[in-house]
Amino acid sequence: MSLAVVLCMMGAAAGMAQDSNRQRGERMDPSQRIEQMVKQLGLDEAKAKEFRAAMEEMKPAAGGERPSREEMQKKREAVDKKVKAILTEEQYKKYQKLNQRPQGRRK
Repeated sequence: MSLAVVLCMMGAAAGMAQDSNRQRGERMDPSQRIEQMVKQLGLDEAKAKEFRAAMEEMKPAAGGERPSREEMQKKREAVDKKVKAILTEEQYKKYQKLNQRPQGRRK
């Protein structure tokens, strides 16, 4: 019984640490972020697979040059178009809220 309590407390502490990292502005791993969005949007497995594939397109190429701002904007727009086709109207609105970037954080 005490082992279960200790394990539960350890899990809660790990969860709180992740939450505090996000509150300080630290970024979540992109794969974790995608999975979190899949859950929050309530996607079935087929839609989740399509959504993951579309979102993976946003990941930078390994060892490659950083794309220009214009290239990233085009890529974002193309991915957004694919995501919109995958999601229902309600899910897409929720996706947009989840995907909003805080303004005024740049220096």
